[in-house]
Order: sequence, then structure tokens, then C-alpha cells
Amino acid sequence: MKNSRFLRHAFSLVVVCTIAAASPVAAHHILGVPHYAYDEDYPQTPVLTSVVTAGAYEVKMTGYPGEIVPGEPVSFHVYIKNTDSGRVFDGEATLTIRKKGLLSAGKVIYGPSTAELDERIYKFYPLFPEDASFLAELRFEDGHAQWVVDLPIVVGEAAAPWVPVGWSAAAATLLLFLLRAVAIKLRRRRRSIDEATGAATAKSRRGQKNPDPLAHRDGTVA
Repeated sequence: MKNSRFLRHAFSLVVVCTIAAASPVAAHHILGVPHYAYDEDYPQTPVLTSVVTAGAYEVKMTGYPGEIVPGEPVSFHVYIKNTDSGRVFDGEATLTIRKKGLLSAGKVIYGPSTAELDERIYKFYPLFPEDASFLAELRFEDGHAQWVVDLPIVVGEAAAPWVPVGWSAAAATLLLFLLRAVAIKLRRRRRSIDEATGAATAKSRRGQKNPDPLAHRDGTVA
């Protein structure tokens, strides 16, 4: 009995360790903030750039040109450097771009595309199909952790993704305000009707208790 119990515990421990070993490395998400700047390679044209820190790594993402036009070629260059050692990251990097949705992750319009180091940078060539808000997701792993850098991108004249949500919230708030105003008005009107009905009933009852002293029994008045 003891040997059987020991074997069950040992088997359970082996299963747990196997699952833990097979589980993917936990991903750390970081949100980049894009801005326009001038690059030394393109001094006349602003580029879209973002620099974030992912653990021991500095990640620089640059989009050429900065003002993206739907249907026209775009180059994304990614530079990843270990700030502790000063060495350039030489593993694989994967880029996926999705069109932003209000309630979902959105449709993938590029990738997942995996690139290898090319002249100290990773190069991607996405094509944006329309004016819209997109999210570029860069993934890389150094063997200890997996890093995911998200970069919001607005193409053309697309409104920011929170604008439709803001308009919907404002419309819902206005509707609730109107419904509340109507309910208060109806409640006040009902109260006025009840008060008027109560006053008429009370007056009628007082008239029945105090008949006209000049009236005869046959209903005529002296």
C-alpha cells in the first residue's frame, strides 16, 4: 500500500514537471509610444519612431516614411540592443500587424513575419490597405523571457480608436438623461393628478356630512 501511494505521488510529480517544462515562456507586454522624428538616413522626411526598454534590452522601431499612405510601400526597421553588455540581439524577431477593433483583437493585415538580423537590424515591409488604426506587435525571445512590444499606428485620416467609443458613451449618457427627465415629468404629473383627485374626493365627502340646512326633505330649497 505504501509503495503504491509513493508511486502515485512520484508519477504526479513527473507529470507536473513535464507540463512545466513544455509550457511556453511567459510573455512580457510593453506598449510603445510612437512619435515623429528626423532620421539621419532620411533627413528631409519625418519618420515614425518609438524606443522602449524591455528588461535588459533597448528596442527601437522606425517606420519609413512616417506619414503612412494606404497602398504604398512601408519599411519597418527594428534595432534591439542589450544595454548591459552592449551587444546587438541576434535571435529571431517576429512582427504581426492587426487592424484595431473595438471589441476584438482585430484582423491581421501583415504577418506573422519572422526576420533574422540583417546589418544589425531587423527589416519588415508591411502594406497597409486602408485608412485605419493598427497595432504592430513585435515579439522576440532571449531564452529567459519573451518580450512583446505593441506599437499603435494611425494610417491616413483614420480617427483614433477611442473616438467611436467616446461618441457611443456620450450618446448613451444623453439617452439615459432624457429617459430620466421623462420619468421625473411623468411622476410629477401623476402626483398632481392624484392630489387633485384626492382633493375632489375629500370635498365630496365633506358635502355629504354637512347637507344644506335650507334644503327640504323633498329636495327643494327654501
